[in-house]
Amino acid sequence: MLFKLRQRLSYLNQLIKQRATGSPKELARKLCITERAWYKLRDELVNDLNLPIDYCPHSRSYVYTEEGSFEIGFRKIPPDTAANMTGGKSSFSYF
Repeated sequence: MLFKLRQRLSYLNQLIKQRATGSPKELARKLCITERAWYKLRDELVNDLNLPIDYCPHSRSYVYTEEGSFEIGFRKIPPDTAANMTGGKSSFSYF
């Protein structure tokens, strides 16, 4: 299930970057979901993940309204960067 979702979101990202999504109905077809499911997914991407996407009627495609990238996956932090990080560590000892 997660693999399929990851593939779908990666494909969506590619289509948006290329301004090749088409209309909402066409995009739903490309993603192999219903148009209603697309609107639900779009709302989750915009409201829950803060993806800056909007439909452009001129280009007939969804577009990113801000510069940036949407990535899905795990990215290793280089050891030299990780050594300078303090988030998630606690100075309190439980034992």
